[in-house]
Amino acid sequence: MTDTDDARIGARIAAHRKMAGYTQRGMAERAHLSLGCVRKVERGERLPTAGVLTAVARALRTTVEDLSGQPYRHEPRDDRAHAPITAVRAALRHWDLPADWFTPPRPLPALRADLRTASAHRLAGRLTQLGTVLAGLLEELTAAVHLRETEPERAQAARLLALAYDLTHTLTYRLGYPDLRGQAEDRLRWAAGLSGDPLLRALADYKRVEAFKSAHEYDAGLRALAVAREQLVASAPAPDDPAFLTVLGGMRLREVTIAARMYDPDATAHHLDEARRLLRRLPPGEDRRHHSLVFGTGNLAIHELQARLELQHMPEAEHLIRTTRLPGGLPPTRVSAWHVNAARAHLAADKRERALRALLQARRAAPQTTRFKPMARDAALLLTMKYRRTTEEVRALTSWFGLEPPA
Repeated sequence: MTDTDDARIGARIAAHRKMAGYTQRGMAERAHLSLGCVRKVERGERLPTAGVLTAVARALRTTVEDLSGQPYRHEPRDDRAHAPITAVRAALRHWDLPADWFTPPRPLPALRADLRTASAHRLAGRLTQLGTVLAGLLEELTAAVHLRETEPERAQAARLLALAYDLTHTLTYRLGYPDLRGQAEDRLRWAAGLSGDPLLRALADYKRVEAFKSAHEYDAGLRALAVAREQLVASAPAPDDPAFLTVLGGMRLREVTIAARMYDPDATAHHLDEARRLLRRLPPGEDRRHHSLVFGTGNLAIHELQARLELQHMPEAEHLIRTTRLPGGLPPTRVSAWHVNAARAHLAADKRERALRALLQARRAAPQTTRFKPMARDAALLLTMKYRRTTEEVRALTSWFGLEPPA
């Protein structure tokens, strides 16, 4: 267990600020934040948005992971999720070794079956199982790319390897390894290029923007996405193909997120409108998924709620929560994301019981993903501080996160 004050993101921000030699006012000016925002976040009275965290990390020349405390490895059950990281790290290093270094892999159908298993683990938020499958699969698929003799065979292997790198990106992002996440982004672009699949190349461009988000380079991220969208549209063989529209819609949703982090409500509204226009071109029904991109009414609502929180449009966020019913078929990890953001909105409105219910719903939807999500952990800690007498249910939830409730 960790001490509560050490576990709070606000307390970590204050510690890093003092080590850097800044006053609260000085850091607020450097991060382009209000002094009131900095004070409330450091005292634990307000949950920092992802945009605030990124701005502070850049101002203090540290990482978001340092401020959030990732990777979390406080208990044996946490270590099981991190155990495969050493093998994953090695596989990412081996991407360009000579062909004669590799052991011949299993046939592609067997590797494809393992990839489907790993994808199912990701959708359900089972990070430990995902890492366990990926550790060996990455090595075999890398070998398959280097040892295939014909270009068509190599392209098939590269397509599977690109999808495995995409899964690796999710694992390393969720567990808090920014160096490995960056490597996975680079390897994904390499393998997607070999695959000849324009939708995979678009996915690689989408994931690359994560680096711009983390560096607070939002203008660069939006420009990169705009170029990637134009290239995808130019290469689309069938403009009304659902897979194409799903990937294109996913890219628009990423633009919504970045525009909101820039505190640009007009740009946010523009990208939301464009996403809705794309959605009208798809047959009605459940959210669609192509590769790891999900697009539909559910994921659009999830991104809109996140944007409202970033922009501090709290009445609009609460209205969205009241009026939205998530459609069936959404991946559990997406359902968890909705409930975590709903909890943050409820905490901002001092609706403690609703915040607690939302966090419990997030836990039920995707337990391990929720447990490793910094915003969920900090919401649980803030919830304990808002209760004059912490209830058993709140204490149990905080303990489940691996955090020590206040005495």
